[in-house]
Amino acid sequence: MRIDTTIQKAALRHDRFQPFTALLMTAGVLLMLMAFPAGAQQTYPSAETAADTFTETIMSNDMDRLQTVLGKDWKRFVPTQDIDRDDINVFLAAWAESHRIVEEKPGKAWLQVGEEGWTLPIPIVRHGNGWQFDPKAGRDEMRTRRIGRNELNAMQSVLAYYDAQKEYASVPRTPDGVLQYAQKFRSTPGKHDGLYWPASGDEQPSPLGALFDARTQGEGYHGYRYRILAAQGKDAPGGAYGYMIQGRMVSGFALVAWPVRYGETGVKSFIISHDAQLYEQDLGPDTAAVASRMRLFDPDAGWSKVTPAKPDGSSGQQGQGN
Repeated sequence: MRIDTTIQKAALRHDRFQPFTALLMTAGVLLMLMAFPAGAQQTYPSAETAADTFTETIMSNDMDRLQTVLGKDWKRFVPTQDIDRDDINVFLAAWAESHRIVEEKPGKAWLQVGEEGWTLPIPIVRHGNGWQFDPKAGRDEMRTRRIGRNELNAMQSVLAYYDAQKEYASVPRTPDGVLQYAQKFRSTPGKHDGLYWPASGDEQPSPLGALFDARTQGEGYHGYRYRILAAQGKDAPGGAYGYMIQGRMVSGFALVAWPVRYGETGVKSFIISHDAQLYEQDLGPDTAAVASRMRLFDPDAGWSKVTPAKPDGSSGQQGQGN
C-alpha cells in the first residue's frame, strides 16, 4: 500500500501563516458565474481560474458558492468530517507561499501549493470548452491518502506503546515492588495499573497519553483498534511462552493494531513486542475477525519487518522478510 509522503509531513502544518491578499476574479469569470443557475457546478476558462475560484471561496467560507465550484454532490466524495478550520488555514498559507497547476495528462490537472508541492486530491478536468473540479474522480486519491495517514499514525502509536511499557516497568507500580508491564491501557480510577491515568497536581504523568482509551474499542483511534497480547508463539524471537507469571505481566509484552474498516481506514495490521521490532501484514478483507481472534504475538512468514517513516517524512524500509 502506497503511503503518501506529503501527508506524512503533517499535512503542511506550518508554525505560522504568512499574510496573503484575497484573490480577485476577473469580470469575465464573474459574468460566466452569473450565467449559471444557482447550485449548478461552474465551468472555468482554465484550470488556473478554477483553482483561483476554489481558493477564494474557501477563504471566504462561502459554502453555498463552494457547491457551484465543486458540484452539488461534492459532500458525497469529500470527507468533511476530517477537515477543520486549521486545515483550511494551513492550505491558504501554503497557497500564499506558492501555487501552481500541474498537468497530469491532456484534460486532467492538479493544484499544488506550498514549497513542498502538496497536491489537492481533487483533480481539475476539461469539461466541454472549459475546466471544472471532479470530486468523484478524487475519491480514490483521498482514500489512498487517508489510509496512508492512518497507517503511519498506527505505526507511531504502536511504537509509543512500546516506549510506554518500557517506562512503566522501570519503576515499581505495586506495594510488593515487583517490576512489571501494564496489562491494560487505561488505569483503574485512583490507581496506576494501566499505561494511562489522568494526572493532577504534582502527580507523576502516565507513560502513555489518552489515545488508547475507550475510543479504541469503539470507532478506533485514527481508524485503528489496538489490543495488548499476553503471550507469544513459536515464530517469535525466543519461541513460544507466556508473559504472565502469578498474575503479573513480567516476561514480556506485545500489541496488535488493525484497521477499523479494512480498505477504508487502513489496510495493513501491525504487531510489536518487547523485542522492539515492528511487523506489518495485510490480513485481507477478514482483518477484523482475524485480529479479534489473535491472542499471540507470532510473526510467521506472513509478517514483514517494517521501519516507519521518519519525522521528517522520509520513507522507512518496508517489505523486508521475516
